[in-house]
Parts: sequence; C-alpha cells; structure tokens
Amino acid sequence: RLAAWMESVTGRKSILVEAGGKRPVPLKYFFASKRDFSPLFRDVAAGPGADHGLLGLRGDGITKTPKKLKDMKEKGKITADDNNVLPRGLELHPTLQSSLERRLASIDRRIQKIVERESYDDYGGSFISGREKRRMKNNMLKAELKKSVPSIFTLIRRLRDNDLLPAIFFIFSRKGCDNAAAILCDSFKNADEPKEKRPNIKKKYRKGKKIGRGKGRARGRRTSNNNDWDLNEDELAMVQDVDGRNFRADLLDQLLSDDFDASNSDRFKPTGVYDDSFLSDENIQYYADIGLLTFDEVKNVAFRVLKFNMENEEIEFSNETVEQMLCGIGSHHAGLLPAHKAFTETLYRLELMKVVFATETLAAGINMPARTTVICSMAKRGDKGMELLETSNMLQMAGRAGRRGMDTQGACVVAATPFEGPEDAITILTNEIKPVISQFTPSFALAVNLVERGSGKLDLAHSMVQKSFAAWENRQAEEEMESAMGVMDGSDNGSPEDQFLNVLQLALEKELIEARAGTSPTGTSKGKISKLAALVDILADGKKLKKVSKRHSGCAQMLELEESTLKYLERELRDRPEDVDSGLPVDLIDDEKKELLSEIKTQRHRVLKGEREVNDSMISVIAKVANNRMKADDETAEALKNTLALVRESLNSEESSLLQEGGILEPGELNFYVKNCSKKNRGPMLALTTSAPSEENSEDENWSQTLAILNVLESYGCIVKASDSENAESSTYYVSSGGTHVGGLGMDNSLWTLAALGGAFDVAYESAELDKFQDALSFLGIEEDNNDEDDEIDEDSDDFVNIPKPQRESEKLVRDLFELSASEMAGYVSALVIDAPRQADSALASFQKLTYNQQRVVQGALLSMERLNEVQRKFSLDESIGKCQLELNSCDVVTRWAAGDSWSDVLEMSGTAPGDLVRTLSRCLDALKQLGNVPYIPARGFDGDGVTVRTEASGLHPRIRALCREAAAEMDRYPVKDIMPFEEDTEEDSSEETEEEPEDAVDKEIA
Repeated sequence: RLAAWMESVTGRKSILVEAGGKRPVPLKYFFASKRDFSPLFRDVAAGPGADHGLLGLRGDGITKTPKKLKDMKEKGKITADDNNVLPRGLELHPTLQSSLERRLASIDRRIQKIVERESYDDYGGSFISGREKRRMKNNMLKAELKKSVPSIFTLIRRLRDNDLLPAIFFIFSRKGCDNAAAILCDSFKNADEPKEKRPNIKKKYRKGKKIGRGKGRARGRRTSNNNDWDLNEDELAMVQDVDGRNFRADLLDQLLSDDFDASNSDRFKPTGVYDDSFLSDENIQYYADIGLLTFDEVKNVAFRVLKFNMENEEIEFSNETVEQMLCGIGSHHAGLLPAHKAFTETLYRLELMKVVFATETLAAGINMPARTTVICSMAKRGDKGMELLETSNMLQMAGRAGRRGMDTQGACVVAATPFEGPEDAITILTNEIKPVISQFTPSFALAVNLVERGSGKLDLAHSMVQKSFAAWENRQAEEEMESAMGVMDGSDNGSPEDQFLNVLQLALEKELIEARAGTSPTGTSKGKISKLAALVDILADGKKLKKVSKRHSGCAQMLELEESTLKYLERELRDRPEDVDSGLPVDLIDDEKKELLSEIKTQRHRVLKGEREVNDSMISVIAKVANNRMKADDETAEALKNTLALVRESLNSEESSLLQEGGILEPGELNFYVKNCSKKNRGPMLALTTSAPSEENSEDENWSQTLAILNVLESYGCIVKASDSENAESSTYYVSSGGTHVGGLGMDNSLWTLAALGGAFDVAYESAELDKFQDALSFLGIEEDNNDEDDEIDEDSDDFVNIPKPQRESEKLVRDLFELSASEMAGYVSALVIDAPRQADSALASFQKLTYNQQRVVQGALLSMERLNEVQRKFSLDESIGKCQLELNSCDVVTRWAAGDSWSDVLEMSGTAPGDLVRTLSRCLDALKQLGNVPYIPARGFDGDGVTVRTEASGLHPRIRALCREAAAEMDRYPVKDIMPFEEDTEEDSSEETEEEPEDAVDKEIA
C-alpha cells in the first residue's frame, strides 16, 4: 500500500524490495513459568525473526520446496486459505502442552471430589449445576495461573545458567520497574552464601530422594520437567533477619506487581563484609560474590558511580540505586532523570550491567541491544481496559534481543502472568500486524507555510491534501467498492446462499467505511461503528459464522421446547373439570390449581427469556440489519433484494413471491442459508475494512478543515486577501507579520500561543456574538468590571468606543505582559504548552498559587481564549486541531525554577517524578526558545494610539520576545540545559518603547 501511494504521488515507478535472507541474529522464543522453562513453539526454530520464520503463515518462512508446493497444489492439498492456517510447528511446545493438560486434569479431579461430597436431590442429580461447575473451574484456573508466575530471582538464575545474560525485562509500569530492581537486589543480599559457595542443591536433593529421616510428607519435592532447573534450591533456602528469625527464601520472592511494598525489605541485611571505604576490596568483593558482575566489573562501576556523584551532588544516585548497580541491576523509564538514564545506558553498553528493568519505551530508539528480552506482561491497560498487546509492540520488544556481531542467536522469554498463559503468547506473536494508518492532520502553522510557499495561492495546499496517504486510501476504498460490486453482478460466485451473504457482507463493509469517514446517512456514532465492525468480523470469518449459527440454533431449539412445555401446561389447565369432586377436600383441589398456575407463570418467564436470547443472537441482529438495508433506495438494497429472491427461488420456497409484497428475512431463514453456505475462503472484501482509520481519513474532510483554518487565520489578520473572490480557493493571500510568527512556531495550536501573548486578535470581529452575550449579562447587572485604574486611554472618548473590543483586550493583555518578570513569563508560557497531569489540583487552587501579575495576565488570556474558541466554532474547526489550553498546575513550579531555586527544592515542590519534572521544564524551555527566535518586528509597529483600528496581526512584541529570551536563559541550567543557542540579533533588541529600531532588523529563524 505504501509503495502504491508513493507511486501515485511521485509519478515514478516504485519497486517494493523485500529483504532477502534471515534476520542477522535469529531469535528463539521461550516461555517461563514457576516450574517450566521451555521453548514456546513446537518447532524450536520457529517464530517471527527465527530461523524457520512463521513456517509459511501469510507467506513468511515457507520451508517446503517449490516442487513440493507445486505437487500439493496440483493434488488439491493446498487452498487459497492455507496461508492463514496456523502450521503445526507454531503450536504449543509438547512440554507446555502436557503441563497445561495436567493442570486441567487436576482441576477436573478437584471439582469431581467437590461434587461427590455434595448431597444429591431426589432425582439422583447433584445440587451443583453446570454453570456453577464452570465458575469453579474458571476460579481454580485463575488460581493455578497465579501460582505459575515465576519469581524474579528464579528467572535471573535460569537466564544466567543458560548464558542468556545480559537481559532487558519489559514491565509496563515505572513503579514495577523500580520494585523489580529492588526485589532482585534484596534477593541477592538475602542469600545464605555467595554464589561460589552455595551448595549444589540439585545434586544433594535429587528427584525422588528423601530429605532427612522423615517419611511421608518429608519426601523430596518433584523437580520441573526441564532437567536444567530445580526449584527446590531457592524454595528451601533460608534467610535471617536482624532479629535472628529464619524465613524461607521463596516467601521473600514476591511476584512482579505494582502493589509490592519495598519497605518490607528493610528488615533484612546482607551477610557480606562492609568497610568504611566505598572502594575497599572487601566491599567490592562482597558485591562480586552476590551479584552478576566480576570483581573488576564491580570496581569499574564503583569508580564511575563515585565520579558521577561527586560531579553532580544535587542529582546523585541514592544508596539503594548504587547497590543495585554494583549488583549489575538497573531500571530505565520515563520517571528517571535523563542523566540517570544515560548513565544506565552507558553501563549496559559497556557490559557493566547485566539486567535492566524497563518500560516499553526502551524498545524503540535507544542503542541498548541485549542477548535476551523478557516480556513480563502480555496485556496492557488501554482505552477499553486491559487488552492483549499488539503484535507490533511485542515484536518490537522481542527484536531488541540479539547483539549483531556479538551473539549468534537472541532469545525472547515470555513470562507467565496471573491472567495469561503460553497460548496467549502464541496468539499475539502469530497475529497479523495491523496496517499503517494515516495520521495527517492540518494545522495553523502548516496552513500559513503552504500559503507562503504557494505565493498566496491555495493550489499548493489543495494539492498536498490530495496527495496525502489518507486521501489516497479514501480513493482506493471507492475503487474497491466499485470493483466488488461489479464482481457481485456476475453469476458464477458460488451458490445462491453464498451470493446473498457476500452481498450482505459487502453492504455492511461499505456502511462501516462510510460511518468511519463520517458520511454514513444512517449515523456515525461510535456505538454504530463498533456494531458494524463486529458484524463484518463475523461474516468475514467462516469459523465465527458457523459458531454463531450453532448458538442461534441452540437458542431456537430451547425456545421451541419451552413453548411446547407452556402449551402443555395451559392445555392441562383448560382440561381440568370445573365441578369439584365431592370425594376430595376443597383445599386440596385449590392447592393443585395454585401449583399449576405457578408452574405456568414460571414457564412463561422461561419462554420470555428464550425469546430474548433468540432476539439477541448475532443471527437475529444480522437479519435485522439486512432488512433495514433492503428498505433503502440504492444499488446495494436492490442487490440484496435480487439475491434474496434468487436464493428463495432456488429452494422452492413458498415465500419466494413475498419479497415484492413486503416479506422480510426471518432469523431462522437466514440461519438456514448460513448452514448451507460455504464457510471456507471467507474474508474481508474491502482492504480498508480491516484497518481502523485515522481521525481524519477523508480527502474532503481534510480539505474542509484546511479551509476552516484559513478562515480563522484570515479572521485573526494572520493572512490577508490580496485579491477578493467569491470562491475562497481562487483568492490570493499574503502573510502578515503575525502570520509569519504563527508559521514559525511548532506548538499544536500556534495561533492560540500568539494570541495569548497579544500578538494576534480577532481583527474581523467574528466573535461579536460573544459580546452580545456579555452585554446581556451586563444588562442583568452580573458582569464584572474589568476596567483598570491605570489605563492610559479614556474609555469615555469617542475614539476609544470606535476601537473594536478584541483590539482593546489584546492591547491591555500586552500591557499586563510588560509587567511580568522573566521568571513569571516562564511560568505563564508553561501554562500555554504543558498538558494537564493525571492528578492535578483544582483550577482555583492553581490560580491562587500564581503571583499577582500572573493572575492579571491569565484573566486577560481567558478572554482571548473565549474569542478564539468562538471563531473556531463559527467556522466548524475540529476541536482536536483548535485546542486551546491554559493549564496552571505547573505554573508555580516553572516560575520558581526560572527564579533560581535549587533542583531539590523544585522537585519537592512539584511532587512528581524527576523525569516528569525535567520534561515539563524542557518543554517550557523549548517554547521560550521558539518565541525568542521568531523574526524581529520593530516596536513602533505595535504601540497602540487608542485611535487606529488594526486590520492585521502585528505578531509578538519585541519586549515580550526579549522577555522570553531572558526567561529561557534563566531556565537553561543543569539538569534541564538545552544545547541549542539563540541566534545573535543584527540589531540591539531594546526593551524601551521609545527607542527607534531599524525596520530591516530581522533575526535568523532556527528551524
């Protein structure tokens, strides 16, 4: 798809070159549990990136010779669907399969014992229903999965004994990474003896041999199926706390969990010999004995840590982190300082660190290759809750294994979790990778630059939108739809049932694509899109279609049985004699009638329940959707009607003539067609159906948003029409000074950033409706007085009244910005560019932390925000493009850092992780540097005289520009220091308003 798109854009032939050969360092996949460390696949050399690849799945790694494939095709042993069938070599390894079967058999035996212990009813059946048994089985299976999770120490021992270190452990939590490193370090320190002096428990306690003189329960535990591992070693080892109490080591080996309380490890002390000197041989030898490094490696790490702490006292490593590094352990995640992460990366590249616990961000963009990667979780929390990992994400993490030029083979170890097993790992690794999705979205800066490059014309902008990948995908969808409809017109497309289901599937896929693009006449809600996607997924998969058909048949049979029972009970009630038999008591006759009426009432509830189950089945839903589609007046509805009439005629149905008379498709009839159709070779009929589109996946939508952006820019005086025309696309524009500044800023909404700094305002007064609303509030006497005593302009004069309100508000905002100090300006700019944290104070609490000058500026910025939002809504600009933010949560922290407070004080004040604080300060610093590097505009072009009405945006005032430069210089210190310098001005940038500046004094812009 990418090659075809590039060819359509460039007009040149694009050749798709597939990488030949194998991965330079092939991978091997393992699965680790508490008792097993086994290859994951039946074919140990199979898997993505392995020697044998996917064994022919989707054309990857076919091991059969071309001649053998040709013979199999000629004999009919290979069909078009074989590329999607899981080869036998990609099935679960026999060791893992037998372990899974033993686990299930053990659970079944336990359930059977529980059933046998329960009392039986009068009919000889157990009181435990089938549903209760299934619930018990699921609970027991979850408990067994939790027991199978290996400890960190066990995993490290297995990797070390199999020569699979160094390794990267991927854990999707910052706290989980830090806890895992602490747990492993404590496990090393709490061992009875150093690794060279530990007894070989595997030899001492062989499988089946008794321990001591005891009998019965004293018999030695069985070892795992894999002969390389014996879990008795760490399970039987004992540790001693400071109070002299003994504990089993396996009780201290906690699972990988965010809830682990690291404070529990403080009660235990290492058995090594400490010396007063940090670099003493005794101290280094102790860590060499208990950890993963040699004596010389520990010494090298110690010298490096000591040097770093001496040179960076304010951000030195803690004692716990130093101990972990001396043991060859580290953690790497976004919550750490960049300097700390760089130090960890250096140690790892120099092979001075053997184990790193990291989040998935380490999987891309960092040169830290490992021999082994360990994936500690197969699910991650997303927008819809906990979901299995995407195949691309897992392959990206697995691909970090295998160091080119150092290893002949890399290893990817998938660890058992309390919720997923080896079968889930195979599912993720063998799933198809989702296609590339266009992320193109127009922006204010892009629109200004396209107008400028197009010499004021919109031809270049329109051409670029047409050439985007999103627009190309939209055109491809239309072509595929026309081609598929043409195929459906043929008569050789299988049985009539197949033709009807294919037309129905095509109709739903077309509606799904229209709903995603926002052009569906029946609605574009998220619920409708998810419903259509589920129906298409069923129709495109023969196995799922067969499954839902069986489920509907079962529900229909149960409903029929319940209805017949109800009819029998009602007939029995009707056949009862009305005359009372004098030989029986009246009370007895009344009780029998009451019991019969009660049974009828209960049976009616069962019938209603059965009807709900039938109506809620997917077959009924598909039939309902098909009937709705046939009511439409388009080609798809006609095709559905024609194919339904054809299939009814072919079956000699008595209802074949009812279609024109309003006969509908019943669920039972559709289920009959599904049973008779072919389940093979079914799949999506349109390529775009299988991919989730981007938010803006239509050429028309992207271009309409681009035009909306241009209208907003014109309203704010950033682009001005040079030649008027009825059609906006044929008009000619020129870019004003403010527009040049908008195009030079890299913020998400650069127009809002400039407006919040007084560099642009609503010159066309498109926000007049907002003032009408405020005037209505003023008439009611509830509008606040925003007039200032120190305003230089007489607001009662006629000249002042003639100035539009947006211009007055912008000029007042500029005067308030002049009163800010450099540190206050840094805090205010941070509110414009930094997103809100997950846990933030209330807006009122954050506002109260600001200085008086900052509060005045924020009040003026809120007025500018209201106007910009009103203009953007008027021109129907998407909220994701025109998002205006004024987040005050980090404003006070940034202000204190720019004012010169120490790193430790600011970190304590923020209450966030060091890495998060650095990113906040760095993002603010980057914004200040961008604002300080915009082209210079002379000051005399900004000064308002209270009379002149402006029709263009003047851009950022030179005094505010200079203030941003000063703020950036004060913030630019370690550990936030930025290496990008400012460009030197060709003219002196004076902050005095009365000083004349050369008109051609323009700074060079740094891209």
